[in-house]
Amino acid sequence: MIITVASGKGGVGKTTTSANLAVALSKLGKKTIVIDGDISMANLGLIFDFEKKRPSIHEVLAEECSVRDAIYEHRTGTYVLPASLSIAGYKKSDLDLFPDVINEIADEYDYVIIDAPAGLNKDMAIHLAIADKILLVVTPELFSIADAMKIKESSEMAGTNVMGIVLNRTGKDFGEMGPDEIEMILEEKIVGLIPEDENIRNSTLKKMDVIEYNPRCPSSKAYTELALKVTGSYVDIGKIEEIYNESFFEKLKRSIFSKFKK
Repeated sequence: MIITVASGKGGVGKTTTSANLAVALSKLGKKTIVIDGDISMANLGLIFDFEKKRPSIHEVLAEECSVRDAIYEHRTGTYVLPASLSIAGYKKSDLDLFPDVINEIADEYDYVIIDAPAGLNKDMAIHLAIADKILLVVTPELFSIADAMKIKESSEMAGTNVMGIVLNRTGKDFGEMGPDEIEMILEEKIVGLIPEDENIRNSTLKKMDVIEYNPRCPSSKAYTELALKVTGSYVDIGKIEEIYNESFFEKLKRSIFSKFKK
């Protein structure tokens, strides 16, 4: 499944969501690749500590290397196709090739997560059209919700359905819009509630995803629950032994398997 993670407004946590959702899916045993679709303002590679000069999606879109030469397996088990931080790399890229690049590799993965650019432009139109589903990332603020509405309308025009809403940075400010109000405005279900969590900022400074940085923290648990909902195998994490490391995810996978055996 190809999932485009989109937002109408920048700064709402779209890239962080893309990275951590991909890691959580990988930890649950799903072969997952996360792709930096924001080729003009690349940030995804920073979370996975891919700053060194190496082939990226820029070189792929410039037809200077194959897509598989630019895919890297991260230590979390997640596959990453990053974009370069170079302006020169962006200038030589042909975004019209992006759908062909995705279609070439999509069947090799259970999930393809595309970190799309914010806003409405030609780049976003391509990312909406190539996806099977859209995840809308918003914060509980009026401007974020209003801009998300435009993305939703554009995805419907592209013939791509919204999978749900990821409500990010909840609990940050008193008087924020509530989940019920946001669902009513956007006419979509919230599938992820990500709390305001200093661990996200700290993990980014360490060039790590938050699940790897602190698997027991509130945002790590929230991203894991989001991944479970995406796979359609949601279980109540609160009832599972709270050991958030490799053994936790193995226990979680066994719990899911035993649930469906019954």
